[in-house]
Amino acid sequence: MSSYLARVTVRDVPDDDTVLGMRDALGAVDARTTADGGVVFEVPGEAPDRETAIAVATRHAAEVLDGFTWDVEAVEDLGM
Repeated sequence: MSSYLARVTVRDVPDDDTVLGMRDALGAVDARTTADGGVVFEVPGEAPDRETAIAVATRHAAEVLDGFTWDVEAVEDLGM
């Protein structure tokens, strides 16, 4: 299996405490603010292919980020 890094971008995060809670709940290794005020969380995982990685990350984000606007992309991270 390949290692993947899911980038979950959340729009309109109200405060730093919410960011920390989201980071913990997602299992993110990093969180950074975007120029438009969103937050990008980097969530590591393993999957047999990119499509599966996106599907798994999307399901997980949907469970954790109910009520927020978000999107997911996944990139293969060969360094993991």
